[in-house]
Amino acid sequence: MKKTRTIASALLISTFILGAASPAFADQVAAPTTDATVKFESESLDADNGGNTIDPTNPDGNGVKPDTGEGSTGTKGPLRVDFAPNFKFGTVTMSGNAADYHPLYPKVSLLDETGRVTDPLQAKYVPHYVQVTDNRGTNEGWDLTVSATPFKGTIIDTEADLKATLTLGHSQFSTQVKPVNGKDFKPDTLNTNVTLTTDAKPLIVAKTDQGMGSWAAVFSKDTTATLTDTDRNPNVTLSVPADSKKNPKEEYKSTITWTLSTTPTSTN
Repeated sequence: MKKTRTIASALLISTFILGAASPAFADQVAAPTTDATVKFESESLDADNGGNTIDPTNPDGNGVKPDTGEGSTGTKGPLRVDFAPNFKFGTVTMSGNAADYHPLYPKVSLLDETGRVTDPLQAKYVPHYVQVTDNRGTNEGWDLTVSATPFKGTIIDTEADLKATLTLGHSQFSTQVKPVNGKDFKPDTLNTNVTLTTDAKPLIVAKTDQGMGSWAAVFSKDTTATLTDTDRNPNVTLSVPADSKKNPKEEYKSTITWTLSTTPTSTN
C-alpha cells in the first residue's frame, strides 16, 4: 500500500509538471467564427412623442409636456416637428407711437423618468421653443422654415390689418444629443433674428450628418432664469407701427407656419 501511494503521487506530480511546461497546446486551440446580425426598420409614419419634448431649460432632465393651448402638438413620422409654440400677447396697452410688445411665457408640465407627467403635478414657465426630431437614421439632413400671415382682425373686421411684424430673436439650441469623439451633430445653421413674413424663411438648417435626434431652438438669451405667469419674453417681439389703426374691441391674429423639409435648402 505504501508503494502504491508513492507511485500515484509521482505520476500526478509528473503530469502537472509536463502540462505546465509545454507551450505547444496553446498553438493548437481551435478558432471558430460566429455571426452577429441586425436589421433596421423605419420608425412608424404615425410615430410621435405624445406631446412630450426635451426641457428647453434642462435638456438633461426627464423632459416636459407643454400645456394645452401653448402650441401645436406636432406632426408625425420619423422626421417631425414635435412642438411649435403659440405666442400669446394677451391684452396690451395701445399707443399712438410705434410700440413693441412681448408674449407671455408658455407653461409646461414636468415629466418623470417614465415619460409621464409627475404626480403630484410639477409645472413651470419656459422660453418659447420649437423642437424637431430626426429618427430616420439616414443622416440626410433637413431644414425648418417659418412664415406668418399678416395680423388681421378676427371679431369685427377680418380685413383689418394691424401692419405689425413678429420677430423671433436670440435663438440657441437645447438638446440631449452630445458630441461623440469630438464630433458635434448640431445643425449647421440656426438663424437668431428672424422677422416673419408671408415668405418662408430658414430658421434651422441641418446638412448631411447633422441634426440627428431631437433639437429645440429656444428663443431666449437666458434659459436659467425662474419665470412666472406674468413674465414676458423679451426675445420675441411684436412691432406695431405708429400708423397702425387699432380697435379695442378687436382681436388680431397671425397664423405661423413651420415647414419641415427632408432636404436642406439655401441658408439665405
